[in-house]
Amino acid sequence: MKQALTLRAQDRRLGFYLLLPSIIILFAIIVYPIGYSLWLSFHNLNINNPAKGQQFVGLQNYIDVLKSSDWWMSILRILYFVAADLIVGISLGLAIALLLNKERKGKGIVLAIVVFPYILAPIVNSLIWKLIYDPNYGLLNGLLTQLGIIKDYVAWLSNPKLAMIMLIIANLWQGTPFSIVLFLAGLKSIPKEEYEAAAIDGASSLVSFLYITIPHLMPIIYMNVVMKTIATFKVFDIIYSLTGGGPGGSTTVVGMLIYKESFEYMKFGQGAAMSFLLLIIVLCFVIIYSRMFKEEEL
Repeated sequence: MKQALTLRAQDRRLGFYLLLPSIIILFAIIVYPIGYSLWLSFHNLNINNPAKGQQFVGLQNYIDVLKSSDWWMSILRILYFVAADLIVGISLGLAIALLLNKERKGKGIVLAIVVFPYILAPIVNSLIWKLIYDPNYGLLNGLLTQLGIIKDYVAWLSNPKLAMIMLIIANLWQGTPFSIVLFLAGLKSIPKEEYEAAAIDGASSLVSFLYITIPHLMPIIYMNVVMKTIATFKVFDIIYSLTGGGPGGSTTVVGMLIYKESFEYMKFGQGAAMSFLLLIIVLCFVIIYSRMFKEEEL
């Protein structure tokens, strides 16, 4: 009995030692940076004057951020970005998934082409759309000119009214394939017998879609909404590459503002405070989504 207990204790110690490197790496790349950022949000780090050190300022960084008009404007811009990404991205993803769910010749090739943008690195995606939107020799201007829709070339990314829309389109091109794949998996899991029974009862395609397809896809829709919200709130790469937050700050969303505060204005404390305020906002959205979808299930 004692020998068995000793062997169990040795196995536990061995398991702990095997897990220890992973725990150390996890702490080093996740826990420590988050903890340091939280600590930094309560301090004022003056990198231009190291003699002042890191001064504790309490909640002052958070107060300054909440008083800033730039912060609230960036929130409004990112909410617009998120709303467009959710409404258009999920609707488009579901529509394409429904088309691809039907047995057709060459379906695999079409699916590969549709999913291709998602596997591209964000910077590559940005460079592609930079060429498409180029005001002098861009593909979009050339196409629209040939079709007679526009007479003169348009500087899409230099127009404050158009720049955000162009960014949303570029972001949708890369993000929508994720929704398509999720919806395709969900559609494959729906029993065909339910559609057959509905057809026997005389239900139309629309009725089957509303009362069979949508209820079965609710968990997938929830996952899409949550994942897209999180991804869009932290969007940065494509904006940094295409507009840098311009023109005139019209595309400066939260992620871009955090970058500018931290690495251009060297206000690391305020940048960290913005990051945690953004985290709180995203968590609030996730909680709201969870309650909404739970009520739908009930």
